[in-house]
Amino acid sequence: MVRLKCKKCGNVFEKGYKPFESVRIGPYKRYQCPVCGKSSFFNVFSSVKDPITWPPQEKKHEEQTIDPQLTEEEQEKKRIEESKYEKA
Repeated sequence: MVRLKCKKCGNVFEKGYKPFESVRIGPYKRYQCPVCGKSSFFNVFSSVKDPITWPPQEKKHEEQTIDPQLTEEEQEKKRIEESKYEKA
């Protein structure tokens, strides 16, 4: 995974490297920023040292929180029920 920083909005995100995924010019590949939706060229051979800002940490924390009192079956039912109300 490569850590990239959008030049237009300044957000930092991770992107998996796939050789033929998009237009490539030398070390630069054209990707669309998941935050602002604008495309630009990113250097995929050098990772940014800044901390990741996308996706928001709060959302990651919610996904990792598991209720220890529920069994695996109940956790799965709860996950399915919550996914019905997610906005795409």
